[in-house]
Amino acid sequence: MATLLFIQGIEYEFLGPMYISAVAKSAGHECRLALGQTLEDLRPAIEQTRPDLVGFSIMSGSHPWALDVARQIKRDYGIPNIFGGAHPTFFPEFIKEDGVDMILRGEGEASVVEVLNRLDRRRSLEDVPNLWFKNGKISANPVGPLSADLDVFPYPDRDLYASLDGRLDRTVRNVITSRGCPWHCSFCFEDAMRELYQGKGKYVRIRRIERVIDECARLRDTSRARTIYFADDVFGMSKRWLYDFLPEYRKAVGLPFICLVRADIVASDREYAFRLAHGGCKSVFFGVESGVEEYRNRILVKALTDRQIEMAARNLHDAGIPFRTYNMTALPGETLDDAFRTVELNVRIKTDYPWCSVFSPFPGTALAQHAIEKGLLERDFNPEQLGSSFFRATKLRSPEARQLENLQKFFQTAVLWPWTFPLIKLLISLKPNRLFNLWFSLIYFCVYCRSERRGYWPTIRFALRNYRHVFARE
Repeated sequence: MATLLFIQGIEYEFLGPMYISAVAKSAGHECRLALGQTLEDLRPAIEQTRPDLVGFSIMSGSHPWALDVARQIKRDYGIPNIFGGAHPTFFPEFIKEDGVDMILRGEGEASVVEVLNRLDRRRSLEDVPNLWFKNGKISANPVGPLSADLDVFPYPDRDLYASLDGRLDRTVRNVITSRGCPWHCSFCFEDAMRELYQGKGKYVRIRRIERVIDECARLRDTSRARTIYFADDVFGMSKRWLYDFLPEYRKAVGLPFICLVRADIVASDREYAFRLAHGGCKSVFFGVESGVEEYRNRILVKALTDRQIEMAARNLHDAGIPFRTYNMTALPGETLDDAFRTVELNVRIKTDYPWCSVFSPFPGTALAQHAIEKGLLERDFNPEQLGSSFFRATKLRSPEARQLENLQKFFQTAVLWPWTFPLIKLLISLKPNRLFNLWFSLIYFCVYCRSERRGYWPTIRFALRNYRHVFARE
C-alpha cells in the first residue's frame, strides 16, 4: 500500500482529488488531505501521515505557490511530488522546474493508481499513461484512452474533506453528470483538451441516470447536503437525458439544485426551463461574456445570439428560475462602449446574479493568440505572467485599460441598480483604488452567497481565512 497526501492551499472541495482518492482507495492505497498555505501549516499532517507521495491539483496562477511548497517539502522531508490539473495538462513544460518530480496530463484517475502501484512495488514509471517524470532525463508518456464509461469510477471520496466540517458551508455539494464540452469558445482550453485526446475515444461522455440519482441520494442521506450543484461544463446538453433525469431526481432525491447551462439550449425549448424548475432547479448560470453580438460570435466563438440570450432569460424568468450570467471586460480590442453594451444587455435581460471578470489571456488559447497577433500582448507572454485573480488588472495593451478595470469592479452594481450606471461611468475615470476593490468585494460576496445558496457567516469565515487565494492572489 502506498500513501498519497494531497496538499491544498484553499478550503474548498474539488472533485478531481475526490475522484482520484476514491479510485486509489478502491485499489488498496491510502489518500489524505493537508490544508494550509505554508509548510508550517502542513508539517503536522506530513509528519503524521508520512506519505510516499505528495500531490497538487493546480490551475495556472496557483502554480507558483504549489511549486514553492513542493520544494520546501522535498527539502525538509525528501518526499517526491506529483502535479495534476489544468496547469500541467496545458503547460507540461512545468516538469522542467527544479523540484518538480512528476506531472499528469488530462484525466488522472487510472494513472495515479498505476503510479501508486509502482511506487509500492518499486517498479519503473516508464510506460504509465499521461505521466511525465524525471529519472535523470524527462520521460513524457502519451495520454491513454478516455474512459468511455464514467460510471466505472467509484463515487467521489467525500471523506477526503471531512476536516472542512465547521469551516466551510458543506450544505452545497458538487456533483458532475458528464465530462467534456462540444463547443469551441476561443477563451477556453476545451479545444486544446480535445486535441490532446484526439483519437483516444469519445470526448463528451454522460453518466447513467441511475448512478447520478444514487450518488445524490447518498449525499442527502449521509451528509449535511441541502443543495446539489451540478458542476458540469454544460448541464443538460442532451435534452432527452435531462427530461428523463429530472422526474427521477425529483422523486428519488428531492433536493434543490443549481447548474450551468447554455442560453441557446434554454431558448430552443420553452419547456426546458419549466422542466428544470419542476425538477427542483433554484438557479442557473450561463455565459454571455460580451454584449456585442458580432464580437461574441466572431472573436469569442460563442455561437450565441442576443435573441437567444433574451429568449433564455424570458423563459427562465417565466419559470421562476433566477440566473447568473458570466461576463468579461478588457477583452482583446474591446472598447469602453463595447463594455457598456455588456452592462446594458444584462440590464435588459434582468440578470439576477451578474458576474464579471477581467479577461485573463491564458497562453495556448485561441483568444490569447488573437491578442498576440493584434499586438495587444507580448509574443513571449507565458503562464508566469498571469495573475492568479480574475478581478485585478488587465494584461493587454488598451488605451482604456483603467476604465475597463474599474468597470469590472462596478459591473454588478450597474446591473443590479441601473440608476447608478451614469455615476459609475464617471467614477471609472478615476485611478483604481482600495475603495473600489472593497466595494466590489462586498457586492461580489452578496451575489455569490445568494446565487449558490450558501450561508453568509460560513462564507465570511472562508473568505477571511482564504483571502490570499480568493481576491488578493497577484
